[in-house]
Amino acid sequence: MFRIRSCLLTILCAALPGMISCSWSPAQQEILERYNETAGYIDRNEWGSAAASLSSSTMLLLDSLASDLQTRGLHGYESALDLLPVLCREYIDFSGDVTMIFIQGDRAEITLSSVESRKYFMILEGDYWKLSLEGIFRNRIDAALTGSYVRLLSVTDSL
Repeated sequence: MFRIRSCLLTILCAALPGMISCSWSPAQQEILERYNETAGYIDRNEWGSAAASLSSSTMLLLDSLASDLQTRGLHGYESALDLLPVLCREYIDFSGDVTMIFIQGDRAEITLSSVESRKYFMILEGDYWKLSLEGIFRNRIDAALTGSYVRLLSVTDSL
């Protein structure tokens, strides 16, 4: 009898984490679907679809950066769509499973299971959840420019 209970307890303990991690609320499920869709576009190099799934602040940052690069004579990056593949390949890594989705109003935080415990943010724009990569791009570019006396302006600084 003890052996049967022990065996059942072992099976239950092994199955429980899988059952818990799959139980998303309808709102979390919607966000997860949009995140997976956008990550898929980026992974498959479908840049037009990816751009349409990114937050307006991300696209505004990329447009502003492309414009600034043109002004400084660095040609080849004429639009946000030209910069998006370069920055995604350099700074974005979707590896890992989604372990947590925290929603607060029109913002959602997604945590991935990975060595670095990466976090991505979704923003509700109209009726659609869109992936915001602005903070990641801004932080990584600023870190790369450290010591160069160049500062990436905030989107609001340029308005």
